[in-house]
Amino acid sequence: MSGNTGQKNSFLPSLLLGLGAGTLIGGYTVWDAYTVSVLLFPPLLLDYAANFGRCVLLTPLAIKRREQINILWKQHKLPVLLISVFSPLAYILVLYALTFTPVIYVAPTREISVLLSVLLGTFLLKEGDMHRRVLWGTVIVCGIGLLSTGS
Repeated sequence: MSGNTGQKNSFLPSLLLGLGAGTLIGGYTVWDAYTVSVLLFPPLLLDYAANFGRCVLLTPLAIKRREQINILWKQHKLPVLLISVFSPLAYILVLYALTFTPVIYVAPTREISVLLSVLLGTFLLKEGDMHRRVLWGTVIVCGIGLLSTGS
């Protein structure tokens, strides 16, 4: 019986987490659009500034966990290098798209990252609870549909 209670109790937190993630992605997409299209801040410079900020904030933590970082680097060098190239590239491309495309078209594309995370967690990482993940994935697709139609 406690298994059912846990399942029912996990509905609200997962809903709130999903809404929170979607809201944050939408919020920073609108901010990014304002920054590159109204303030005319160059996308490449915005990416450099964001990376500099992350470095400043994360350096103390990285120094504390230096040994763990060295181990992870040795074990996962290629994925780290690929992510270090493609993640900023994807962000710069989104910023560039925001310079000439209305945010209403770019925002749904960014929301797809949440859906991809759900699918990767379910199938690649085998996180389980596939039915609930597919249900929330469907909700995400519906939200993306609403965003893309401007409703």
